[in-house]
Amino acid sequence: MPASPSHDTRFDLLIRGARLLDPSQSLDRVADIGVTDGRIAAIGDLSAANADETIDASGTIASPGWIDLHAHVFSDGNINGLDADAKAGIATGVTTVVDAGSAGADSWQTFRQSVIEPSRTRVLAFLNISVDHRAKPLHGDWANFSQSKTIRLAEKEAAAGYCLGIKVLASQTHCGALGIMPVKLARQAARLSGTGLMVHIGNAPPVIDEVLDLLEEGDIVTHCWHGKYGGILGRDKKPLPALLAAAERGVKFDIGHGSASFAFETARHALDAGLPLHAISTDLHKGCVNGPVYSQGRTMAKFLHLGLSLPEIVRLSTHSPAQLIGWDDRIGSLAVGREADITLFRVVEGDFEFTDSEGAKERATRDLEVVATVRTGRVINAT
Repeated sequence: MPASPSHDTRFDLLIRGARLLDPSQSLDRVADIGVTDGRIAAIGDLSAANADETIDASGTIASPGWIDLHAHVFSDGNINGLDADAKAGIATGVTTVVDAGSAGADSWQTFRQSVIEPSRTRVLAFLNISVDHRAKPLHGDWANFSQSKTIRLAEKEAAAGYCLGIKVLASQTHCGALGIMPVKLARQAARLSGTGLMVHIGNAPPVIDEVLDLLEEGDIVTHCWHGKYGGILGRDKKPLPALLAAAERGVKFDIGHGSASFAFETARHALDAGLPLHAISTDLHKGCVNGPVYSQGRTMAKFLHLGLSLPEIVRLSTHSPAQLIGWDDRIGSLAVGREADITLFRVVEGDFEFTDSEGAKERATRDLEVVATVRTGRVINAT
């Protein structure tokens, strides 16, 4: 814990009396947070007399700003993205949204100018391996690929701080007759641009074993616990050998709930088997924001319902996804000196109905309620 500030330290914002929950520092205690010039200046027992603005946060939990590793905040062709601030980001407690491939090379500049740059939520993105989203199936035509254009753009936009890597959708719905080839092209583009790789898994072909065998340490599998045939579990409901081998190599696993990609049954089998999980994310878009997903907070609450601890679901929504994208030195922590991205929320008790992507409904006793979002030291919304 950093040393206490001097008595004359002035704060632009003081958050008083919250339970600070920051897995990146193994921090779980009641304290105050002082913010100056958009950064966390101090944590401890701080004086309200030295603050220009004060929030009484007693009874709430203050965590690093939530990170949604998989959402869609750009509309192009068959992608129906949400408003990055009002529906997917700061209004819902999420300070960093990662757009998971809503734009290919042909539409990236429009995406950057219309969404990434003007949004108050931090928007990062994976670039789709297909250059144009108007094609159906998305990856099903050779004319929809340009490795030279995609690789050059990914490299350039990664250097600019916007592009995290390449996204591919490894399912028959999106790959059509090209099978595994779009995944190979995406892997090549990621490696040659020096960026990351996110792979959607869904309906075969390509079969999941073939997809997983192509992945290496740091590559991200999203929709990892979907309920479709041909997923991570065999007929015996045990993890596939290819899945275990991929995990052993350091492949990372992200939920990506969405309208069709999360099942309570699969999740329980995965948890029982001790499978690794590295991020809780929503796959929010217009088709699931009004159910079954709703928000990052509701998705996190489903994992409370499944038996994960509160510190663990916070870790999977802050520090862990920050690590996956190589931003853990900037976001996902309440450490002094970091940008002041903070989510204030409560765990509320009650009787709630949670629905997975297969339509299965379960009764739950806890949900998460966002009280306020702080983005670079500015209070965005509060009750």
